[in-house]
Amino acid sequence: MILVTGATGFIGRSLMTVLQNQERPVKAYTGRINDPLGLRAELLDVETIIHLAGAEGRGRIRLLRHVDLEGTERLVEESQRAKVKRIIYVSRLNADRASSYPLLRIKGKVERLLEQSGMSYTIIRSANLYGRDDHFLNVITSLAAWTWPLVWLPGGGRGAMQPLWVEDLVHCLVASLDNPELINQTVEVAGEERQRYVEIVQLALAISGLRRIPFGPAIKLIRPLSALLFGWWRRPPITRFMMDRFTVPEVAPLDSVYRQFGFRPSRMNQRISYLRASGLRLRLFRLR
Repeated sequence: MILVTGATGFIGRSLMTVLQNQERPVKAYTGRINDPLGLRAELLDVETIIHLAGAEGRGRIRLLRHVDLEGTERLVEESQRAKVKRIIYVSRLNADRASSYPLLRIKGKVERLLEQSGMSYTIIRSANLYGRDDHFLNVITSLAAWTWPLVWLPGGGRGAMQPLWVEDLVHCLVASLDNPELINQTVEVAGEERQRYVEIVQLALAISGLRRIPFGPAIKLIRPLSALLFGWWRRPPITRFMMDRFTVPEVAPLDSVYRQFGFRPSRMNQRISYLRASGLRLRLFRLR
């Protein structure tokens, strides 16, 4: 039996569909990740956990500690009690428990926790993800719809990125289930196109049919402005964690997916037709 935490999230929805279509024994964890009794009940007869639950989308450090770090501590404790064999965890490129960036620091601490747990683990460090209902390209285009005639490019949009299609990450997760060579390993996955943020924005605007003038304010100016505009949202479209991506290049070897999983990830221009959907202005308020 496979248990998926965060099964209703962006990655989890796609993963559950694939696992169910393959008729694998899988169930979603629907309780609170910090609830030991709930975990204890759900972990009966579970052999493998795919751990996706996290609070990155809420944009608050307190929640990140509570859900990602303390929640994983509870999950590991109860998994050891239930004799779960393996945990597969989706982390972030550049995760480092010594990082000055809160998201990367806490992701690094979670990785360390798994490495020292005594359980079999696989850690997949992922690049930024895109796909229908994403919080990446949808945010770019829906914000651009509101900020006519400008499109904002933090720091001039010079940051390097290798976005990965969410279905390709799901393919990697499913392949990890059957690959014993990935046990107790940490691997990086990213798209095969290394682009500057400005190039990604230009492509997203072209697909969505928007024309905007680039505006590249300094990141130190955007941080307080985004906190003022979106800090009160329960799930803000722009968070401090998103701003951090513009100061740390989010890149990996271009052949990272092919070398470790044997397939070529999709090219972005082949998978973003969803940006053509109508209602760009309203989309900002529908992102979950």
